[in-house]
Amino acid sequence: MFLFITAHEHKKGGSKQPKASTSINEDVKKVFNEAYSISMNNIITKPMHNLFGESAKAKVAKCCRNNVNLNSEFSAFIQDTFQHTSAATSNEREKIFNKLHTFRTTPSEISKLTLIIKDAGTTDLSDKDINDFLQAFCLELVGEIFSSLTSLAQKSFETTSEVISDNDTKVLFYICGFIIGALMKKYGKITNRSTRDTKMSVAKNLVSRTTEKTFTEKYSAMYKYKDRGGLKKPCDDFFFMVREFENVVRKQVNHTQIHAKSFLKTELMDNIMDSFMVKHYSAILFESEDDEESEKEHYLEDCIDYFLTVRGFAVAKLVNKQTAQSAKENKKTSASLRDALKTLNVNQKSVNKNSGATRK
Repeated sequence: MFLFITAHEHKKGGSKQPKASTSINEDVKKVFNEAYSISMNNIITKPMHNLFGESAKAKVAKCCRNNVNLNSEFSAFIQDTFQHTSAATSNEREKIFNKLHTFRTTPSEISKLTLIIKDAGTTDLSDKDINDFLQAFCLELVGEIFSSLTSLAQKSFETTSEVISDNDTKVLFYICGFIIGALMKKYGKITNRSTRDTKMSVAKNLVSRTTEKTFTEKYSAMYKYKDRGGLKKPCDDFFFMVREFENVVRKQVNHTQIHAKSFLKTELMDNIMDSFMVKHYSAILFESEDDEESEKEHYLEDCIDYFLTVRGFAVAKLVNKQTAQSAKENKKTSASLRDALKTLNVNQKSVNKNSGATRK
């Protein structure tokens, strides 16, 4: 649970500067060596690379799979290719493959790698064989990096999701319904008919359309109890995306050491939008041929804004209540003369009463 401060730190309208994701670069470093080894092994063992027995590409791979210099060159290339991108959206993946194509078709790059391979003792193989290996290996390596990043993000997602209790998850499911209803209300007020219809269509796609019970059904208790007709039952992907909102915030906010800048709404929104899993689910939910990438980000920003609002005020209310109770418990007794006389009077009456009982 968290709260945010509704002050001057959040401004609507384009004042926010785009922030590049940095966590993906660390993730690429984590998975590179394993992806490199798997890609080499794929060239050696996969039938598609060895249709008529052992191919020349496989022979090259065997000779250079332990080549430190070649590994270093590809490591630098991969780091540069995946820099400032999460690889979660189709637009970002397209940019990555554009860089890959440029690298594969640049003669100077291929010549440099060819010399490195020949220095490792593969002089009996032709430049064409080495080029064929490099072309195939580049595709294998980037594909394996994608696969490894997805697996790493999924493991991280499952690990952090375990922290969220069932009761909190039921609240999140309820909040999902509120967000969808709020989006429909907001988009329904747009005066331009074409824009209104487009945005309303996007919001309606977030609603569950299946009549079958899914994994999220067990979390719908609060949604069913609170629903008075305005809530919308979220589809599974939207629920998973909102749950990832919560995961990101719990990572960013330390509730045991809260200070004035702990809950700045703009910073939380930036961190949520940088999440790999958030981008993954938003790409599924807001995918449309007619929408620009910036428009998809606007949909996501609206969802995050409503999420932070409803969760923030709820916890702010709870914190204020706890603070009031704590202040009440720690309230010092008055040291005024009147209170001192009252205490003295009560004590005197108690003594007189006990004295009278003794005489009897």
